[in-house]
Amino acid sequence: MQLSTGRLYLDAVASPATALLGHDVPGLPSTDAATVERMLSSLEHGYVCLAMKSNFAAAADFATRFGRSAAGAEGRVVEINALDGEPLGGADVLVVHENETLGRAGRWLGSGAWRCAPDLVVVGEALALGFPFGAVLGRGGQRGDHDADSATLARVAAAITAVENEGLLRQGREVAEYLMARLLAMRESCPQIEKVEGTGLSIRVVFTPPLSAVQIRRRMCERGVLVGVDEAGRLAIDPPLPLRIAEADVITGALRGAILDLPMVSASPCCAACESGG
Repeated sequence: MQLSTGRLYLDAVASPATALLGHDVPGLPSTDAATVERMLSSLEHGYVCLAMKSNFAAAADFATRFGRSAAGAEGRVVEINALDGEPLGGADVLVVHENETLGRAGRWLGSGAWRCAPDLVVVGEALALGFPFGAVLGRGGQRGDHDADSATLARVAAAITAVENEGLLRQGREVAEYLMARLLAMRESCPQIEKVEGTGLSIRVVFTPPLSAVQIRRRMCERGVLVGVDEAGRLAIDPPLPLRIAEADVITGALRGAILDLPMVSASPCCAACESGG
């Protein structure tokens, strides 16, 4: 994959932390905390950046404490992953974690399209090109500390600038619709696929036993496409936003070959996860 700037990207990645731009790092601008705070506050209408932390866990902890304080002793705080979709039950304070889904549904926050907008949103490493980072966006309230270092802030600014200047939100949305349609069509002809779900370019595939996502992950890796396995045991397909239609076809072709167990490109382990059997 290649953008107009000449930067090169991988076909697919196994971690949501690098899912925005692949493993390439664009030029890092000179910036400061106030500038990055303004950039984060502009990602979705109605939100402001409440805190920038050195990692996702610290940001999530800040959001939890902030949410509990806002809800009060009798209030109900619900924390979910945006990849799981909008919750059906009500909450006094809704906290949503967006890392896998960040920028991958045609807009910066996938939860921004929900009927009930979250009160707090936590974003992380995906926005810092895979480096430790966390930020909390909210609909107002007292701000916390900004303790991310200058190098990380520069990466965040670079990622936001690259995505917006290259029109990657729109491109990602268009290719995601194509990729999802191809995967749903494959499910109709492959009974080994039990379910295809997800949001935008964050796609999860469930297989019928005895076939497992771990088996498919290894076979796809041998065919040159990196995917992952999430905590629920689903195959995690998280290609970067610069994905093109041709690369989407590479992904679906590798998946079909893996399911049918067609001849491998290489019989040797191709990554640490393959060697460990993960």
